[in-house]
Amino acid sequence: MKRKIISLVAVALLLTVAGCNKQKTCRCSVRGTSDVRIVKIERGECEQVKLYQYHTALDSLEVDSLVCTGYEFGIDSIFKD
Repeated sequence: MKRKIISLVAVALLLTVAGCNKQKTCRCSVRGTSDVRIVKIERGECEQVKLYQYHTALDSLEVDSLVCTGYEFGIDSIFKD
C-alpha cells in the first residue's frame, strides 16, 4: 500500500507542468471502475493528472487512466489538514 501511494505521488508530480506552488489535493476516478484515488500534487492543476502507475503484489506494473478534479467534497470540510 505504501509503495502504491509513493508511486501515485511520483506520477502526479511528473505529470504536472505549471501552476502555483501550493500543494493541492486531487480526487481522481479510474476510468471504467468505481475506484477513487486521492492524489496530492505540489504544482499544476488536478485536471493534468491523467495516469496512475503502481506495482501489484506480484510486482507487475499496472497503469490506470484517471479523470481528476480539484473540487472539494463535503467530507473534506470534516477532515482538513
